[in-house]
Amino acid sequence: MFAHKIAAFTGPEDVEWTEVAEPAESAEPTELPAKPAESAESAESAESAESAAGGGVVIDVAAAGVSFADLLQTRGAYQMRVALPYTPGMDAAGVVRSCAPGAGFRPGQRVAVLVPYGCWQEVISVPGERVLPLPDAMSFEAGAAAPLNYLTGLFALVRRARAQAGETLLVHGAAGGVGTAAVQLGKALGLRTIAVAGDEAKREFALRCGADHAVLSNGRPGDGRPGDGRPGDGWLAAVRDLVGERAVDIVLDPVGSDRMTDSLRSLAPEGRLLVLGFAGGEIPVVKVNRLLLGNTGVLGVASREFFERHPALVAELWGQLLELRQTGALADPPVEAYPFADARGALRAITDRRALGKVVLSRTVRAGSGRGGE
Repeated sequence: MFAHKIAAFTGPEDVEWTEVAEPAESAEPTELPAKPAESAESAESAESAESAAGGGVVIDVAAAGVSFADLLQTRGAYQMRVALPYTPGMDAAGVVRSCAPGAGFRPGQRVAVLVPYGCWQEVISVPGERVLPLPDAMSFEAGAAAPLNYLTGLFALVRRARAQAGETLLVHGAAGGVGTAAVQLGKALGLRTIAVAGDEAKREFALRCGADHAVLSNGRPGDGRPGDGRPGDGWLAAVRDLVGERAVDIVLDPVGSDRMTDSLRSLAPEGRLLVLGFAGGEIPVVKVNRLLLGNTGVLGVASREFFERHPALVAELWGQLLELRQTGALADPPVEAYPFADARGALRAITDRRALGKVVLSRTVRAGSGRGGE
């Protein structure tokens, strides 16, 4: 079989598509050499990642997700460290080829998986507790797009923020993989959702994904009013025009950088700011007197680390996700599909901030067709 391999943390251009041996079914996880850890906490994360790389369910992969976290991993900048060499990819979908007794699945069953790494290959072997049933009506591409981003979004909104129907949710980076998931989940959970996007195409995409309102990160909401789209006004002014001052109950922020202060200014009393990452490149500093005076809070959302320590929660959240989908409240993830061998192109789309929704590698997309072949 073929797999994408990383031999050094030098970035996405050094991801190699190469022939490797197929994984064997085993009742125990595959052991990998441990990477030296800088602390007890990082050692625990590394050990968790290693233990998830092999297991009792062998799956023929049809599609695999590509995320900003994968991009960070290729540079050695992700918080969950992986020993070199390794195969990237945290979520995938496919068909069970074989499984160990008691794994809870059967050959021929459609499934999705969520693991710390290892999905960008044609066949994977993972423990049964990391395998999730995939509905027949859900495409493999959508199935590969859902586990990491949508379970993270559900964990953030339901578990961390305790979101209630009728509350107002503001989503930064709303056209990216995590942002799109948050917008769709906000709609499904009955939240009034405001999307913040970087350009007009992304703003329109967020509206198509179910946002009630969408504003530009550097200007007004483009809804046809005089002055809309002017640069320099900032997203906070646009949001205040829509809902008033201090009227946002939840801010979901995977961007970081300079968004933090204005995000706190947008919060209503008892509002919650969810920190999911720092795609903007800078880690902001919070002046805690703002939290005191505003009766607001900042909550970390490190879903992958939490899932490693509480694996049963993954199946629980997946069940909630499928229930929302079955009732029609939640649409399937919008995806940009690349040929399975073109991980470099997929990562480049994320690096250049061109992607809309979740990027996936698909076995059904041919080289020279679609975005991956451009």
